[in-house]
Amino acid sequence: MAKPAHHHLREETLLRTATSIAALLLFSTIAPALADGYVLGPQDRVRIKVIEWRAGKSEYQEWTALGADYAVNAAGRLSLPLVGEIAAEGNTTEQLAQTIAIELQKRAGLINRPDASVEVVQYRPIYLLGSVEKPGEYAYRPGLTVLQAIGVAGGFYRPNEGGLLRLERDRIAAGGNYEAARLELRRTIARRARFEAELADATAIAVPEELAKDDQAAGLLREESGIMAARYEALRSSLTAIAELRDLYSKEIAQLETKKTTQERQIALSKRELKNVSSLMEKGLTVSSREFTLERIVSELEGKLLDIESATTRARQELRKLERDAADLVKDRKAKTASDLRETRASIELLTAKLATNASLVTEASVVAPRLALERSSASLQTPAFSVTRRTGGKVVQTAVTETSVVEPGDVIRVEMGGVAPAAPGERAATDGAPFNTATINPEPVSRPQ
Repeated sequence: MAKPAHHHLREETLLRTATSIAALLLFSTIAPALADGYVLGPQDRVRIKVIEWRAGKSEYQEWTALGADYAVNAAGRLSLPLVGEIAAEGNTTEQLAQTIAIELQKRAGLINRPDASVEVVQYRPIYLLGSVEKPGEYAYRPGLTVLQAIGVAGGFYRPNEGGLLRLERDRIAAGGNYEAARLELRRTIARRARFEAELADATAIAVPEELAKDDQAAGLLREESGIMAARYEALRSSLTAIAELRDLYSKEIAQLETKKTTQERQIALSKRELKNVSSLMEKGLTVSSREFTLERIVSELEGKLLDIESATTRARQELRKLERDAADLVKDRKAKTASDLRETRASIELLTAKLATNASLVTEASVVAPRLALERSSASLQTPAFSVTRRTGGKVVQTAVTETSVVEPGDVIRVEMGGVAPAAPGERAATDGAPFNTATINPEPVSRPQ
């Protein structure tokens, strides 16, 4: 026997509810075991999911506006829709999820606290220096040991006849990566300035503070000014086309109103003549065919009047639709620009961190590696020593470890043959979190583009 339609609807509702609950439970259990006690830091990427029980619908509903991947910025914070900026560094995923749920409850004025889940989808990278085949930045995975990390970097350094050529190649590659990151950072800063100008409806782009002393900033801002002018022109063209259509509909409405007035006058005259003929008919002074003809004329005139009124109504509707389209065009452009600005700011934070990393690699390839090349050649058969530089409790600590020690995200692993050599000044600055000197990319001031 077929079930009633409302039974099917209830079954579908219960199925969706069960699916939502199962998804949240699965989401919270499949995260890596490390994430349970893992403390978040800059460059970590997390996936956030929020669901809320809707008693009126008897189902869980996901907050899709928050369901996305987010990067912890250089300041250790997350920028989330509806919540704003919250501190992520130093918190576990469970603590961060609880903070998000509490903030959402406060800001949305909810009676019940929503359920939030946070999963680490990409850990901050690790860095290998010293006597490894390929020093540099590498992706982290849970459970990675020191020896496994060395394997990822190509194993222990093996001297060969082409060692000097390799050092020069590494120096050139590190310098190229640094310059590429520097150029991309400058371009992204200029792009951010354009988005800020567009949001403020400005006619010119203000020179960002980061590019105030950059002799190439004028060219970058000139390019962005050209893009902004083209976007403004595209918006103006669209609004002009809408305005022209509005003028056409306004003229059509005026013509229809004039036509309506004329039609009403003709109807009034025809009705007056019909009244006179009807009076003559009652006195037997005219034939009935004339009265019938006048009645038909009046009916036709009234039908045409209805057509005119219908056409006028349609024209007014189209006019109002065009007004809404113009408003939506401006609003959508603002929303898209705001979204682009948010993504650009996040890119600047990541590029700044990448630039600092590349600066340390340039130092390693240009200063540290050549200095240690001869020492490594003679010490290649000695027992390797390992040390890890790790940020703990706001401090940077260097600790001796073994090859079976477990690596944590953000660790700087140093491998030395026959003992741990002291870090060079440039290497210490790069690994101890010293701020990158942006003056190296801002040599001279530029004039503001007109």
